[in-house]
Amino acid sequence: MVAKESRAVSRARDVCADIKQHKDPETVRSNARQRYQGGTVPSLSDDQAARIVSAVESSFCG
Repeated sequence: MVAKESRAVSRARDVCADIKQHKDPETVRSNARQRYQGGTVPSLSDDQAARIVSAVESSFCG
C-alpha cells in the first residue's frame, strides 16, 4: 500500500498520459523515475522505472 493514495493515482495518471501521447519509451521511463523517486524512495533504477511503467500500463491505463 502507499502512504498517500491520491498522490500515487495522480502519478499513475501522468504515466498513462505520457503513454497515450506516444512519448518514446525512454522518456516515459525517465518521467516515471522522476515522479516516483524521492522521499522514502531516494532513487530508482532504469529497471525499476520500467517495471513501474509496465505495471501502470497493464493495470491502470484504460
